[in-house]
Amino acid sequence: MTQTAWVLSLTQFYLGLGFMLFFLALELGLSWVLLVLRIRARHEAAPLLAYRFWVRIYALTLIIGFAASLPLLFQLGTLWPDFMDRAGEVAGPLLGMAVLTAFIFKSCFLGAMLYGQRSLSENAHTVVVGLVAIGTSLTAWWVIVLLAWLQHPVGAVLTEDHYQVVDWLKLLGGAAPPLFGVLLSGGLLLAATLMLSLTAQRTRTRPSDAGDRTVLIGGTWLLLGAVVLQVVLAAWLGRMLLPVQPARTAAVLPQWTTGPVERVSVFAWLDVAGGRTAWALEGPDLLSNWLTQPQEAVVASGAHRDASPQAGAAKAGPGAQVAPANAAPAAAGASEVQGLNDLIGMRPPVWFTYASSRLAVLLTAVVGLMGLWALWRGYRLGFEADSFRARTRTGFQALVWVALLLQAVGWMHVLVGSLPYAVYGTVTLREIGSVQDEFGLWLVTGLQVVIYGALGLGFRQLLGHTMRYGVVPVARHRGRA
Repeated sequence: MTQTAWVLSLTQFYLGLGFMLFFLALELGLSWVLLVLRIRARHEAAPLLAYRFWVRIYALTLIIGFAASLPLLFQLGTLWPDFMDRAGEVAGPLLGMAVLTAFIFKSCFLGAMLYGQRSLSENAHTVVVGLVAIGTSLTAWWVIVLLAWLQHPVGAVLTEDHYQVVDWLKLLGGAAPPLFGVLLSGGLLLAATLMLSLTAQRTRTRPSDAGDRTVLIGGTWLLLGAVVLQVVLAAWLGRMLLPVQPARTAAVLPQWTTGPVERVSVFAWLDVAGGRTAWALEGPDLLSNWLTQPQEAVVASGAHRDASPQAGAAKAGPGAQVAPANAAPAAAGASEVQGLNDLIGMRPPVWFTYASSRLAVLLTAVVGLMGLWALWRGYRLGFEADSFRARTRTGFQALVWVALLLQAVGWMHVLVGSLPYAVYGTVTLREIGSVQDEFGLWLVTGLQVVIYGALGLGFRQLLGHTMRYGVVPVARHRGRA
């Protein structure tokens, strides 16, 4: 596989995966928001008004998310044909469970949730909404378990170039809980910002009601809670992945030579060609110590990996000077960090890994400050959307895009920071990639950009339509709306 073909294959796959993760996160966040609204609607009228509106947004998100996930299954076979041969015993059951839970919970209960509100009792419909939320969570869980295992392969051993599961409980643990938490908190963050933005915009052309005020209050507090939750879970994920991914650790610091940990830089200009940091604004020692915690876990979890330098050279290509991905503890000791110059050929894109980590922190701070601003403006105006000025409505719109950018940067850091590996430390993407015509890859990549762009634009247009026309009133049936 040529370098151009490899980049195009990665671009195709990451476009599809990123598009699917965005809608999966939003669907996950909205499902739990709807459950809370439905529970409150049993005793209050305002949450019911909000539920009726946002259940339509959820349905739209679910449909587009389902459509976005289908191409990924085909791309696993067309772009990475040897992946299932190497890791099929792990990936097959997880993907099968994701499809099974999606069909069982969503097919069985989604229709009753969307169309059975007037036919079911209050308690029965609330249970149905809860089952849909659980089904959405389980579907996302199996997908995240697979992504987490690719980042930190535990619970399986590599025997004759094939992974065999030895401990399902260990495999289902690993990095999956914090990574799922990051997806869930990100979904709640996206849902909260969308709730604030759409509510502020739809009251431009119509008077606000009690449901709008409920959404503004709940969305503001949900936004702040989601930011705090995501910071905690992202820190947990970092504490788990950085010790077992020395190349990512070296790029985040950055550290070019193997030795004692250097002070982490807050901002720096990297001279990748020269293998040095041209300029840096250093951070506190506490941050450096946190990023490079003792790495005994690497020794324990690295038993299934091929640690020979010859294996690393074979994966990187002829003539490359490489070091095995898990060699840091053995070569450098538990208190030292393996340098980027010793990982040439087996390290991620240094500039992107370094810059994305800083940008994610910056965007998190921006979202948190904007959330505090939304809370201040809301209390000052009594959370009455009719009182919002144009500047406030524009701020809520900007909040959605900042939150979306934060999720994109964070997930790209997780995915790109593990390159060039498909299964970290053992299987590289070049090993499982297919030899394809570059013209065909260019054509499919262009078509994919156009299709996903059209889907995104269509989603935005349908949001605008729903926001403008709202919910059509329906007749009451046996005392229930």
